[in-house]
Amino acid sequence: MHKRIECGMAGKSIRFDYLLWVKKLADRYGLSGIAFIKEDGSIKVVAEGEEKPLYKFACKLNKGHLWHDIENFYIDWSDASGEFPDFRVVEGEEAEKFEDMM
Repeated sequence: MHKRIECGMAGKSIRFDYLLWVKKLADRYGLSGIAFIKEDGSIKVVAEGEEKPLYKFACKLNKGHLWHDIENFYIDWSDASGEFPDFRVVEGEEAEKFEDMM
């Protein structure tokens, strides 16, 4: 069954390179969605896919990456909407648009 997660996190040293790691991870698990840095510097990730790969993906996001310590991780589960054809990292005005929508 396809599910959707919306999660966010903050932490020290989280920058654009972290988003590239998130995209690589999402691609590995066959997920679609988006990731972006919010105005406050935190990260927002929306991903859709099969429940088991999504769970594994979320666990990895919660643990963080080798050089990134994650703080204040949250996750919300819901039914997939099918709005994302692939997984993308967005920035600038496009990120602002998604931040306003979510």
